[in-house]
Parts: sequence; C-alpha cells; structure tokens
Amino acid sequence: MCDVLVALADATRNGKVLFGKNSDRPAGECQPLHYSPGGKRRPGSAVQCSYVSVPEADPVLATFGCRPYWCWGYETGLNEAGVVGGNAAVFTRGLRLAGKQEKPGLTGMDLLRFGLERGETAEQGVEVIVHLLEQYGQWGSAVQGQDHPAGAYDNSFLLADRKEAWVLETSGRRWVAERVTSGVRSISNQLSIRNQWAKASKDLPEFARQQGWWSGDGSGLDWALVYADHDHYSRQVSHLRWRRSQHLLQGHRGALDAPTMMHILRDHYEDTFLEGPQFHPYLPYFMTLCMHDSPAGFTWGNTATSVVVELDPHNPAPPPFWLAYLPPCTSLYAAYFLGARLPAVITRAGTAGMEVQPPREAPKDDFSEKSFWWRCHRLLEEVCKRPLGRHRELRTLFDPVEKNNLARVQELLARPSPTANEQTRLVEAEVAEMTAALETLEQRWNLQPARVGRGARV
Repeated sequence: MCDVLVALADATRNGKVLFGKNSDRPAGECQPLHYSPGGKRRPGSAVQCSYVSVPEADPVLATFGCRPYWCWGYETGLNEAGVVGGNAAVFTRGLRLAGKQEKPGLTGMDLLRFGLERGETAEQGVEVIVHLLEQYGQWGSAVQGQDHPAGAYDNSFLLADRKEAWVLETSGRRWVAERVTSGVRSISNQLSIRNQWAKASKDLPEFARQQGWWSGDGSGLDWALVYADHDHYSRQVSHLRWRRSQHLLQGHRGALDAPTMMHILRDHYEDTFLEGPQFHPYLPYFMTLCMHDSPAGFTWGNTATSVVVELDPHNPAPPPFWLAYLPPCTSLYAAYFLGARLPAVITRAGTAGMEVQPPREAPKDDFSEKSFWWRCHRLLEEVCKRPLGRHRELRTLFDPVEKNNLARVQELLARPSPTANEQTRLVEAEVAEMTAALETLEQRWNLQPARVGRGARV
C-alpha cells in the first residue's frame, strides 16, 4: 500500500512543485536509499530485474531512490534531470487475466526505476514505462517469499518534473495516463482516472467489450469503473486514505511547502471523527497515510520510507531528497543530494563494510545494527510497547533535529551554486546529529543491538 501526492506550482507557497510519498511495505523489509550513477553503459549489456532481463540503455541518468533490499527497482526515486516519481499497487481485472496467461514480467518498482533512468521529463518517464509495460508485461510477486498469484499487483504511478505531473494507471499491459498542470493530485491503491485522460492504450474500449466488462453503449469508457477488480478487492483499504490526502492537499492549497507535506504524510486522521478517544496509530483501526503494522494483521505493514521533494522551476540543479525511514511520525526527515557522498549507514541495509560507499548494485544484504533504517525500526518497535509516553519522548528529541535539518538546507539553497562538497558536509552534519539523537534514545530506553534474520521483524 502506498500514497503518492503532488502539488503544482500554483498550489504551493513558494511556486515550487511539491511531491510526497509514503511507501508501505511488509514490516521488517528494509528499504535503504540507493544511488545509481548515470552515464555510459557497456554495449550489449542487460539489466537483470526481479524476473526478466532488459537491454540496457546508453547512456542513462543518475538516480537515487528507496529500494527494498532485495529489489532492483525503486519505490520512490529522483533523477538528475529533476524528475521524481513513485508507484502504488492497484488491483484490476487485467491482473487476474495476467495470472492465467502471463509469465512473470516487470514489477512496478522495476518500471519506475527505468522511467527515471531514461526519462528527462515526467512525460518521457511515462513513455518509457508504457513501452516496457507493453513489451514485457507486469506480473509476478513484488513481495519476497510470496508466490506470484499472492504477491502480484498492477501499478499506478505519479511522476512530476518542474512544470507538470503525470498519473499513469495500468491493468496488465493496458494503461491510461492523465496530465496534471495545475492544482493538486494524489493516488492510492485504487484506480482514480475516470473518462478524462491524455493518452491510453489503443485497444482499451475494444478489449473491455471483448471481455464483457463494458457494453460500449456510447457513454464513454469509465476506466476506473470498468477495469477495477470490484469482485475481489475492496476499496475500503484505500479510499479513506485517497480522499484524506486530497482533503489535506486542498485544505493547505496555497500554503503547501516541504514542512507541510511532511505534516500530511504523518497524518492519522487527527482532528476528525475517526480519531476516537481510544485510537492511537500503534493499534490502528484504519489504514492511515502514516501506516503502522496492525496487531490484527489487516494492514499491509509499515510505512518503510517517506519522501518529500520540492522542484524549483528556476533552478536546474537536482533538488534535496527529503527522506524519513519507517513511519514518519516516529522518525525524522533529512535531505540527501544526488551530487553528495552518501554515508553507508544510510545506503546499506546491513552486513560489514558500513564505512565504505557501496557499489552501484549493492549486495542483497538485509540487516546490520549500524544501519540507520534498522535503528529507526528498533525505536518503532519500542514505541509500540508504550506508545503514548514513548512517542512524546521521541518527538521531543527528534523535532528540534528535524528543524535544524530544514534550516541547514534552506541556508544552503540560498547560496548561488552549492558544491558537491558543501552538500556532502551538510549530509554528514545531518547524519551525525540524527545518530546522536538515536543513541540518546537507545541509551535512555536501554535498547540492546537487535538480531534479525532476512525479512524478519526486530
């Protein structure tokens, strides 16, 4: 489950395009930040994705993104051209057909990374995705350890650049795309495009008629109504979150900026009738934008990473990539830069060698007590035991650190052309202060180094 949000320049406080995403994955699946340099690739080489191999493009754009430790693709990512994007699972009638007819193809995370590596605008990123979608298909488990029917899903995507955003929704090898040039937009785990789109598969109405999904009565094809799998998937798991994100974006329209987006991504229906007197996010009654693993097992898991990006139409440099590990209400955002050297504790899930920058395709390691992701996960588990008191204590310590991070970045961006060394020093200062805050809580709560196996919970 995921929620992806965007506000175009006319809806923000500072005239920038604002993007946000909460990536919700199974509890205990580490999702560190991964950097991939751009440039030339070896002629004739191929990219080994989750289940298929795809010929490499040459050259490709530098990217970084949040990548489940066992995946090639990104849940959320940014490229050097200033295109940012994220995907969300959707469940459609095309998915059920694919399970009967298809061999495993590309996952949504694979498709997103390809779009970012090969697209210099949001529209180009969409074109890359649909080309590969039509050629290779999408089917196969996007959850490690699950069989393909249980772990497969179709995908929607939201990509943005400095001028516009695109929403792409898919069903098997078919798709529709909506262009967004003003206002606000969000996607969740359901189809949301109705009968207004800019581009689509050529055979969309004909295929729906052939399958008996649509009568073709001349009223115009309603994509979300016709292609969604209403028989097997309840929109109750997504509709509240989708409507909530739109409500919050509209409510802050004209005042939206990075701190406001962070506040939205931490939402648990505060100040609504859903926030009843017995409700707190660690015993969730509902799926919220800031996702927590439910003891009853009805949620997808936890928010694994939360990302905010502001794209400045007047600045061609890659923007800060604000990233918080785990549910953002128990974490804190720090800014990372494509041109900066990234600490291994941020980019690695585990194993030895945390002191060195990992190679382009890091080993599929999943745990180290030094990993920042796993240390945040350990704090989350401790807060779950005593949520009200522990959460207040954590926020009292984390909020000033996050405020300092925001101030540092604002100061850096006010300079004419910050260098890579300046960005690196800023990242190092952020990580050092966040590490000190983590150590304070670990000592105060007497937390011992966690020991976990692959994919296991702390």
